Amino acid sequence: MLKALVVDDEYLVRMGITQTIDWAEYNVEIVGEASNGEEGLELALLHRPDVIITDIRMPFMNGLEFIEKIRVTDPLVGIVVLSGYDEFQYAQAAIRYGASTYLLKPINIEELAATVRNIGNEILEKKKHHQHYAQLRGEISSISKQFWQDLLHGQLQGANIIAEKTNLLDLQLEPGDVVIPLAIALSPSNLPPEVPIWIALLEAAVTELLEGHSFDLLSLFHDSNLQSVIVVRTRETEEAITATRKLGKQLCEWSMQSLGQSLSVGIGKPANNWHDLEGSYRQAVLAAQRASSSFERVLYADEDAGARCRREIREALAFIREHYAENITVDMVATAVFVSPTHLMHLFRKDLNKTFYECLTEYRIEEAKRMLRNPMYRVYEVGNQVGFTDSKYFSQIFKKMTGIPPSEYAKTYG
Repeated sequence: MLKALVVDDEYLVRMGITQTIDWAEYNVEIVGEASNGEEGLELALLHRPDVIITDIRMPFMNGLEFIEKIRVTDPLVGIVVLSGYDEFQYAQAAIRYGASTYLLKPINIEELAATVRNIGNEILEKKKHHQHYAQLRGEISSISKQFWQDLLHGQLQGANIIAEKTNLLDLQLEPGDVVIPLAIALSPSNLPPEVPIWIALLEAAVTELLEGHSFDLLSLFHDSNLQSVIVVRTRETEEAITATRKLGKQLCEWSMQSLGQSLSVGIGKPANNWHDLEGSYRQAVLAAQRASSSFERVLYADEDAGARCRREIREALAFIREHYAENITVDMVATAVFVSPTHLMHLFRKDLNKTFYECLTEYRIEEAKRMLRNPMYRVYEVGNQVGFTDSKYFSQIFKKMTGIPPSEYAKTYG
């Protein structure tokens, strides 16, 4: 049965509408009466009627104000405006404000009842469609995620099938567009306890970071327990790799600063069609895996860790990985790679945009995090085993880089 609300400041008009019509015959129930717009708004929010019958001129809140406010809270409700001949301009304004129709006074009772029934049935049909589309919108994220998983893993075979899916999701590639997948890897112990929370945090960060880039975000989803996927589209092909690398580094910085956790980002080669994305994604995954065991947290496609660094830096990083637990200095490493300490520090700054000691400390803290996740190690033992002879200094550096002291990290992730 349709629900209707009557809003009119004249008592006799309200009585005439509610009492002289057999509303049940029209499949309508009068759920409330109000003498002004303010009362009408309260009753409308309470009863959620399908149709509202309202006067134009009322105290406290006139009909136009009432219609404007009710449309904010209920854009689908049908509104029948009652007006006199001298209020014709108001009636026309009411249509602009969102009224469904208007009837001139004196009211023809049968015409009013038929109008309420017809508009009510139209509103019910609209609500059905609205609920249907709302349900589809609720499912579209799952459909989209499944599409990207199937596409990136090579489960969609044939141009027609891919075209059908992309048309459904309104995904179109214009001439000059390229699509780039990024694989974001976390170690198992770095993974936040709830994947939905992690995805929400990542999506918020990506959305904010993309404001400074010429990328469109096509998809962001969690592909496995260890990996999330970002797919972006851009038209600036020549600058795409540089910009994507910058985005990856920004994500790594965000994760360390906001979550105290390190990421590894792999970037696939730009694809100008949907078919090439499977291979591009596979490249991104492998690059992320290589990056997880290197100093360079962001790697592109077939690029090796340290490939963009000169020989001296690659050998210095290898020396750090082998001797990080010892009391090593830049002089020792410079001697091992056959350059002067000053030149080596210059190369670190030029190739990695970091100092030698920043790289050494980062590696030590990563190893400390790995050990703290193992309950067999005591917190006080870890600092010494990763090269910090002063336990207090170790705690200070650890908290500075992760946001929490080592003891709390061990409790949280151990």
